[in-house]
Amino acid sequence: MILRDRITSLLALICLLTSTLSLPVQATTLEHQNLAEVNAFLDGWKPVAIDGNKQISFPELMQRLQNKRVVFVGETHDRYDHHMNQLLILRAMHRQNPNIGIGVEWFQQSFQPIINNYLAGKIDEDQLLAQTDYYNRWRYDFRMLRPILEYARANKLPVIALNAPAELTSKVGMQGLDSLTKAERAQLPEEITPAAGSYLNKLRQVFADHAHGHGQFENFAMVQRIWDETMAANIVKFLQANEKSRMVVFAGSGHVSAKAAIPNDVSRRLPKISKATIHSVDVRERLNDEVDYQLLTQFLSLPPTGKLGAWLVPANNGVTIGKLVPNSAADKAGLHEGDKITSINGKMIENAGDLYTYLAKYKPGEQIKLGVKQPDLKGQPPHEVFYSIKLQ
Repeated sequence: MILRDRITSLLALICLLTSTLSLPVQATTLEHQNLAEVNAFLDGWKPVAIDGNKQISFPELMQRLQNKRVVFVGETHDRYDHHMNQLLILRAMHRQNPNIGIGVEWFQQSFQPIINNYLAGKIDEDQLLAQTDYYNRWRYDFRMLRPILEYARANKLPVIALNAPAELTSKVGMQGLDSLTKAERAQLPEEITPAAGSYLNKLRQVFADHAHGHGQFENFAMVQRIWDETMAANIVKFLQANEKSRMVVFAGSGHVSAKAAIPNDVSRRLPKISKATIHSVDVRERLNDEVDYQLLTQFLSLPPTGKLGAWLVPANNGVTIGKLVPNSAADKAGLHEGDKITSINGKMIENAGDLYTYLAKYKPGEQIKLGVKQPDLKGQPPHEVFYSIKLQ
């Protein structure tokens, strides 16, 4: 793995600064086909909230949030139940006041026009994923986020892309903040305060656990602060431009604390802002005082999607198989390392994001027709062949 990949993987870990989850043995698997099914499920989904050492009902929690201008709801990115909790809170806040914006970590600020086009119905979901480079930049299963975005589109609610450009955070992670050009630096908040106190200690622990001696801690911590400060600045920008609106913010739990990270950065810019912070936690997870409220939740999973079983390498106008998983669907079908995937069921594949987008539409056991260009061993130009593959 090259240094850039190591740093990128390490930076992704600091979005998960909460304690290790203790998941129930039994997980409920759900498959919501549309927003109506999600809403029907949420009508009976009433998690208990914790305020300090006291349990309160979800309706009481929402009553307490009624006068908060901005509510931060943390998430573990790959937990569907956490995203269901986010939508549950969004629905309740929307019913309290229809003037509400949704700030999300999942998209970077430069893609705001594309999100606006999706919400306006000008592009479809596949175009949203492709044009925001979703599966290369965020990578988590989009099905977990789909209900929130569909709710926003159905109710004509703004969704604000909060995050900093990955090109800049990657560069800072490798070379430091001073490596940015003047034009690059202008894309980030003018003031980026350093991490301090218990927040800094958490970052040191994550770095020590996962860096394995690669990279510099100062750059690592600076990237975290760039994420925090950029998201805070975009939140403030929305609130100042929409004085009658509230905002609900969905971001990784590591960015949501009552005393640090994004909420603290927002308060520094808007000292009189009324806010609240919430995390979802498992019943058996140790409770903490880092947020105002916690929602006791239970693990929900989505049905698995079909898998090829291959490590992928970017290529021009396609994706190349770097390594095959033994006995995987691709291996059993006779594909080879070095084969270039160009299409799935007639849909052209230009990058790994396209491949993930189309594969997510199929379940294990379903057949797909895969277009592949294979180099000729005799030195002839690559030729395209088609494979019928049963996904695993």
